[in-house]
Amino acid sequence: MKFCFLVLLISVSLPLFGQLSCTSPQYIKKKNISIKHSDQEAWFKFRAKGALLDFVGNYQEKDSLFEYEIYPLSDCKKIRSGRVTPIRSVLKKSKVVTSEIWKRVVEEGICACPSCLSKIDIDHQKPLRLKQGEFYLLKVLSYGKPFEFKLNFGEIDSLHPIQFSIDSIPFEEIEIGMVYQLREVFFVPAEAKYLDKSIPELKKLELFLKKHQVLKVQVRGHVNGPAQTKPSFYQSLSDERALVIKEFLVENGVAEQRVDAKGMSNFQMRYPSPKDSFQAKENRRAMPQHTGPPNFSVERNVHGALKGQPT
Repeated sequence: MKFCFLVLLISVSLPLFGQLSCTSPQYIKKKNISIKHSDQEAWFKFRAKGALLDFVGNYQEKDSLFEYEIYPLSDCKKIRSGRVTPIRSVLKKSKVVTSEIWKRVVEEGICACPSCLSKIDIDHQKPLRLKQGEFYLLKVLSYGKPFEFKLNFGEIDSLHPIQFSIDSIPFEEIEIGMVYQLREVFFVPAEAKYLDKSIPELKKLELFLKKHQVLKVQVRGHVNGPAQTKPSFYQSLSDERALVIKEFLVENGVAEQRVDAKGMSNFQMRYPSPKDSFQAKENRRAMPQHTGPPNFSVERNVHGALKGQPT
């Protein structure tokens, strides 16, 4: 067994303060944001949790058009100079040629001259298509007025959750459902016993959890074994391998109430009939499950061979 995923089930509310500038945007995790900001504009950074974003914003005066723009995460100098095209732009006094407009031009064969582009109407009430896992910038023209907005995501691909690296991710960017892949964890074939060369990777996880005490984890085992005719064996092996990872963490000082373990057998394979080692490896993964904040879930993968017995 080689792969293990760590699924973060943490929800952290951070205060909204500071300049909220393009160079220092507020990272947001909550889907509902309410704020009073004294500057003319406020900037936010968010990660797309699904492929569709249903965005709704309001000023305190409900009848006013809520003005905002959404950009792919980019250098602010390029945004300010117009070298980065906004994905969506809702402004009273100007109409910006956005990615949404260019998409219409390409799909419908519309003339790309300025006069034609200016006549293209975009329904900003419709959900905006984004790329799950990618970062985006939101600019709100606040005019010093209180405002609120909601981020609702759809088309969430639960089989391909957002992955991150515990070596580099800022703590404030850790969100519910994110996955960490332990790449150097190996088991004795068909046994719930990890090899000694797995210890450095497990120690890295241990230190990460000790550093961030608010996190809870769940270790989940997934088996790649479409040829196996004994589902009870799959379940037992995935349970036991998940449990030994939990035991390692607890024995090395992580509080037991912060760690859960669960075997998933082979019920959620990404490739039901894997054709190569890559697809088999993708089946040996962990999927995020939410059990309530603050919570963090580690899932343990179980290696199964393409044919015959799991390894």
